[in-house]
Amino acid sequence: MGNYVNFETEFIERTLRLIGQYNQMVLELDFDDQLNYTLTINCLLGLIVMPKERVITYIPNEPLSEAYLHDLGFVESTIGPGITRFRDLIHQMRNSIAHFKIDVESVDKGFLVDYLVFSNVDGHLVARIKSSEMVPFLRFYCQNLLQNLNRRR
Repeated sequence: MGNYVNFETEFIERTLRLIGQYNQMVLELDFDDQLNYTLTINCLLGLIVMPKERVITYIPNEPLSEAYLHDLGFVESTIGPGITRFRDLIHQMRNSIAHFKIDVESVDKGFLVDYLVFSNVDGHLVARIKSSEMVPFLRFYCQNLLQNLNRRR
């Protein structure tokens, strides 16, 4: 794959393709060799931090209503108190990721990744996202961001 023609758009598209390619091959790997959450956290760096820094006005700014949270794929996920708009969630997640205020939570003895927990620098909850809801969330967010970028450029 060559150089970027439109960096922001192509970076988002390529990162989503990277997640998709990995998800296609992950089941062929032994369980101990599956690094899906490491990949997801690395991809979050690009999919959350880059847009916030370079194209923040294109990030959707919808109210975080129950319907919108459902559209995001959030069923068992929780958003921190006081976060009422999507752009604010992305901004606060950006800070969590950039300062590596991310924790992994396991809810049973299997010690699997059940939740990714994002906090602010003061330790207050930004989001507690169910691991199975992370990729659908990223896809929905990126689809909307790409639509805004393509429509307005």
